[in-house]
This record gives sequence, structure tokens and C-alpha cells, in this order.
Amino acid sequence: MRSLKFKNLTVLQTLTTMSATYSTSTPKFMLSLAKMAKENRVSNKDVKAKKAVKAKRAKDIQREHKIATKMDKDLAKLENIAAKEEAKQANIVAKEEAKQAKVLAKEEAKEAKVQAKEAKVLAKEEAKLAKEEAKLVKEEAKLAKEEAKLAKEEANEEAKEAKEAKEEAKEAKEEAKEEAKLAKEEAKLAKEEAKLAKEEANKANKADKADKKAASKIAKEEAKEEAKLAKEEAKEEAKLAKEEAKEEAKEEAKLAKEEEKVEKKAATKLAKEAQNEERTDLIRTICEDLGQSSVVSVEVTA
Repeated sequence: MRSLKFKNLTVLQTLTTMSATYSTSTPKFMLSLAKMAKENRVSNKDVKAKKAVKAKRAKDIQREHKIATKMDKDLAKLENIAAKEEAKQANIVAKEEAKQAKVLAKEEAKEAKVQAKEAKVLAKEEAKLAKEEAKLVKEEAKLAKEEAKLAKEEANEEAKEAKEAKEEAKEAKEEAKEEAKLAKEEAKLAKEEAKLAKEEANKANKADKADKKAASKIAKEEAKEEAKLAKEEAKEEAKLAKEEAKEEAKEEAKLAKEEEKVEKKAATKLAKEAQNEERTDLIRTICEDLGQSSVVSVEVTA
């Protein structure tokens, strides 16, 4: 394009010179062409001005490229610094978490040791109570044996009394036979009636005593069973309460640990966001100091 303009300019200048030199012999169309060339002639001043504008534009583009390159280098440097700082902070957070985990594990081990000690003391107490219960059961068995012995002695005494009563009745029978031969039949009937009445009375007395003894024995056995069941229920309830308390303590420790982890993650996330915001502010400040906006930088780089 540039060479064509200069070629046209040369042609026009030649035509102008020819029109000035050979005006007397130049045809009319040549004169017309020379006049047109004179009207459309481009001055050297305009050409130089256009060249200056192009050179200035080239220098501006070159300067903008240099600024963009410098900004890219500064940005890469800042990103490298930010990455190092982030790695440093992550290392610090990891060390702190490891330290806290170690302290927590130490506390849990200490708590487990205390619980084991308490369980050992409790087991010792339970064994002591079981030993005392066995002792009480042994004493109760001894008392029951003594009661059985007393009952046997009472039964023997009653049998002895019955034997004596029988002998007395026999003696009375003999005396009555000797004294009242005439009233033998009446005495015999009276004797039989007295014997039957005595046997019925003895039977009633024995039945009453046996019923009382059986009722006492049943009441004692029921009391023993109820005491035994109450002890077993109390023991089971204490065991269940202990297990439930242990499970609740474990669940609470687990929840506390999870909440602490969530809080740590949230704090780490907030710290990273703050670092990203500081990094953005720093980049924005550098761009403002260089007198260029981030949009222009992106366009020039592209």
C-alpha cells in the first residue's frame, strides 16, 4: 500500500513537471491529469506525521507488552510466595493437630486407666458383697438345720407324750375294769369313746402343728427367694447402669472430638479464604501502582 502511494506521487510529480515544461505542446488530457495530480498530491509533512504516529503506536504497544510481562513475572512471584506461605501454614496446622491429638490420646488413656481402676475397685467390692452374701446364706442354712433339729425334737417329745398318754389310758382301763366289773359294758363304751376322742384330739393337734410348721417353712423359703431375686435384680440394674454410663461417656467423647474436628476444618478454611483475599488485594495494589487495570492486562497479554 505504501509503495503504491509513493508510485502515484512520483507519477503525479512527473506529470506536473511535464505540464510546466511542455505546456505549449502538451495535450489537454495530460493537462487535466496534471491538475488532478496537483490536487491529490500528499505533502512530505503529512507523510512524516503518519510515520511518527505509527512509530509512537509501535512504541506504546512495545511498552504495554513490557508492562504486561513484568506484571506476569510479579504475579508468578507473588503466587510462589503465597504457595510457600500456604504450605507453611498447613504444616503449622498439621503440627498443631498432631499435638492436640497426642494430648487427647494421652487424656483418653488416663481416663481409661482411671475407669479400669474404678472397675477393679467395684469388682473387689462386689466380690466382698458376694462373700458376705454366701456367709449369710450359710448362716441361714445353719439356722434352718437347727430349726429342723428342734422340730424333730418336738416331734419326739410329742410321740413320747402320746406314748405316756396311751400307757395312762391303759392303766385307767385296768383300774376301771377292776373297780367296775358291773359297769363293764358302759366302761367299755366310755373307754372306746374316750379313746376315739383322744385320737381325734391328737390328730387335730398334730395336724395344726404340721400346718403351722409347713406355713412357717414356706414363708421362710418365700422370703429367701424374694431376697435372692431382689439382690439379683439390684446387681443387674447396677451392671446395666454402669454399661449405659460407659456408653454415654464414649458417645459424648466421640461427639466432642467430631465437633473439634469440624471447628478446626472451618478455621482452616477461613484462614485460607483470608489468605486468598490478601493475595487478591496485593495483586490489585500492584496493578494500581503500575497504572494499569487487570482488564487491560488480560487484553494485552491475549
